[in-house]
Amino acid sequence: MASAQNFEALLIGNGDQNGSTFYMLSLRSDLGFGKPVGVTGNERNASDGLRLRFDLARSTYDTNYNNVPGTGTGDTYRLLLSYGIPVDESTTVTLTGGVSYHSLTVRPVTANSPDDSSETAEFISVDLEHSPSNFGTLQALAEHDGAGADYLSASYLFNASPSLRVGPTANYIVQGDYSRTAFGLSAVYQLGDQFEIKGTAAKAEQTVGKGPAVDVDYFEVQLRTVF
Repeated sequence: MASAQNFEALLIGNGDQNGSTFYMLSLRSDLGFGKPVGVTGNERNASDGLRLRFDLARSTYDTNYNNVPGTGTGDTYRLLLSYGIPVDESTTVTLTGGVSYHSLTVRPVTANSPDDSSETAEFISVDLEHSPSNFGTLQALAEHDGAGADYLSASYLFNASPSLRVGPTANYIVQGDYSRTAFGLSAVYQLGDQFEIKGTAAKAEQTVGKGPAVDVDYFEVQLRTVF
């Protein structure tokens, strides 16, 4: 077992063929009352106990109000507390709650483009992680952001080698009249006890309002470090 770590940083970036992008930095610090995050072999183990978490995210997408090409930009800030509950030696349920702030702007401004907006609301999530020895990692996540999007995901990563995990993933996101369902393949490569990189390629179907479903491809990269 690698030495326990008290601080975790996660950087996420993804984009699709339509020009939409999403970036997020998530910082998480153990506050005690449990086992800090650690690594056993190439299997990630969720932290037990209380953690403080701060998220900073930005998303962009192309717009065409009044036939004028533009860009919509959404910024999100979250201040959260998480509590990891060990169910058994290989299973942890993490409950997270706190405050989320979301702002949206569209530039350039046209006659029909939406006004700048901002909102502060609740954020709650439930994360289940199951990672017994020689099994890999099974994870399911449900998030509700009252100022942003609701998100569901599930993945299974099996141990392809001592430092590589590979497996299927699926996710669903909905925000206002926008929704997207995606299925893909993820690979996680561990670089020692403190760093890992994850890549995901997925096929997705998205809809806006009552418009037709549109097929899109997207790719995501995650960088994670613990120390």
